[in-house]
Amino acid sequence: MNAQLRDQFTQWCRDSVFTPDMIQATLILNRAVDAHLIQLYRSLGMADLLSEFSNAATVTAQLGFETSSDVVLEGLLLRLADRRGFVEVQESGGETLFRNKQTPEDASAELQKAHDEMHELGGEFITALEFLDFGAEQFVRSLKDEPDFMDQVLTGKIKDYSETWFRATNVDPLQDVHGIMGAKAVNDLFPGGTILEVGGGTGNGIRNILGCLRDNDNLGRLEKFIFTDISMQFIMGTRHKIRPEFPDVKTEWRHLDINGLFADQKIQPGTADLVYGVNAAHIAKHTVKFIEQCKQTLKPGGYVVFSERVRMKDREMAPREIVLNLSKYHRTAAIRDPEFRPAHAYLSTDNWLRAFELAGFSNVSIWPDMDAMAESFPDQYAAVIVAQV
Repeated sequence: MNAQLRDQFTQWCRDSVFTPDMIQATLILNRAVDAHLIQLYRSLGMADLLSEFSNAATVTAQLGFETSSDVVLEGLLLRLADRRGFVEVQESGGETLFRNKQTPEDASAELQKAHDEMHELGGEFITALEFLDFGAEQFVRSLKDEPDFMDQVLTGKIKDYSETWFRATNVDPLQDVHGIMGAKAVNDLFPGGTILEVGGGTGNGIRNILGCLRDNDNLGRLEKFIFTDISMQFIMGTRHKIRPEFPDVKTEWRHLDINGLFADQKIQPGTADLVYGVNAAHIAKHTVKFIEQCKQTLKPGGYVVFSERVRMKDREMAPREIVLNLSKYHRTAAIRDPEFRPAHAYLSTDNWLRAFELAGFSNVSIWPDMDAMAESFPDQYAAVIVAQV
């Protein structure tokens, strides 16, 4: 992989992407997540449930939550244990146990302060907190009362919440950064031909890629863009938004289940020059098999480019998981593997490198250089996985 391009990308991220406002907003977001989790911990009476060491599955049953909700509660407890310290963690016989050490104080003032500070930053940063608020409000509904509720929201089936999900994926600067970074990598690497986007959702990927190629006078390289998703609502909605802005770009709009064989869904081997995804790859059931499908779809010399939130600590709950893990699919779909997928959703950079290696790629790198970025932004969470056949 071109080391010079990666170094330039790293510098661009440091100078232009993760600005002081972005870094400050990330810190505020993390405090708001902790405050929400404290409030949930209190309202669910978890201090009493954890008067003695217990596992997340037992607490899930005591609360009457859907069985797979133990994934959510384990993430909640691990994050509070690590960041706030009032939950004690014990590993015993391959099982993670928790015990309340000290009942936390009400965190409503802390949450309000986070909202005030985010408003002061201006722009659309407050959107990140709106999404957290939504998850906290729908927590019990999603895990107990209506277990399929969040799955319907995240696939566009409940129109009342379609704007919430659109804003969370396209307006929130802390999330849109994934599309911006991925588009920059594509612009730097894409030699021309056909781009296949997997899990295109509400359009963060295609919108940023076409815009970046246009702004850099490289749109002529693109012969065809194939946009795919499992949700027809998202396919039609994104098509409606994109086609008027880019009427001369040849596009195809197709249904694709990333957990199935691509060829069985009319995506034939050796037909794409670049396979792209924004926060889509981590929800595949079989990570390595999915990457193998992407590899088979590429022409010789083609690229896979995945723009992903990466897990900085192996099991720490990421901010958006306060909402995403309310989806039963997000909680249950991924098949874990201690070698490359120790957690259920986001992967670490090392996990991604190993998964691509197992899928047959020998030329893989992470953009930007995460160690170099850590010097200025220790909580940097966005990366682009770049692989070439």
